[in-house]
Amino acid sequence: MSNITLGNNTQFIAQYVVLNGEQVIARIPGIQPGAQLLVPTNDTYQVIATTVINGNTYISAPIDVTGPTNFLAQVVQVPSQGTYEFNVVELPSTNPNQLQFQKTTIGPVTFTITKDGIPLQTVVVNDAFQIQTVAIGDTFSIFAVINGVTTATVVTTNPNATVVANTDTSALESGYFTLVLS
Repeated sequence: MSNITLGNNTQFIAQYVVLNGEQVIARIPGIQPGAQLLVPTNDTYQVIATTVINGNTYISAPIDVTGPTNFLAQVVQVPSQGTYEFNVVELPSTNPNQLQFQKTTIGPVTFTITKDGIPLQTVVVNDAFQIQTVAIGDTFSIFAVINGVTTATVVTTNPNATVVANTDTSALESGYFTLVLS
């Protein structure tokens, strides 16, 4: 298993965000000064779809996702019960570097990507048969928010990279932070 190591050498809590392509794979609420944390880079996530039909909110069962997938949200008739149900069908992605999201329902559908029940990212599909995409791949982008300041983003293709937040001691005004990638 591959892990990106996130460290914090500042005097403040560092809140990291890690993306694989455009997919958010981690939102770390805070790493204490002097601490570090491992973020798996090839983990399983879940997708849940939500829509409103006739004033009622419908939520699909979670679907595990580990790579390129196409998610189709639909309302299906259940004649034996005289009702309909809302579900999501998992299909192959037409692009090996994308998560794809589409719907056939009338109302908007919100797809939420979660990890261990924690929402990481949402994709809203407003129009039927219009595919919304989230790029995935071999590029990881990492930034942090430290003491209310967002760092510059570092980018790597190394799924085992180490990223450490440091206080910038260059000639810049005090209070700046930098991420060091190794």
